[in-house]
Amino acid sequence: MPASVKAGVPVIGVIFLALALLKFFQGDGWVVWAILGFLFGGFGIFTMNRSKGDRA
Repeated sequence: MPASVKAGVPVIGVIFLALALLKFFQGDGWVVWAILGFLFGGFGIFTMNRSKGDRA
């Protein structure tokens, strides 16, 4: 997989996680959206390496 794809933010997963939060606050079924967010890599946003500098 190209490095540019690996370095990107998992947009679809983040959208599903945002939907899960919205549904949670509305009181609707949110678990399915959270699972979809997990499956599409939304939780990867919390473990991304934000520093792009050299580590010498």
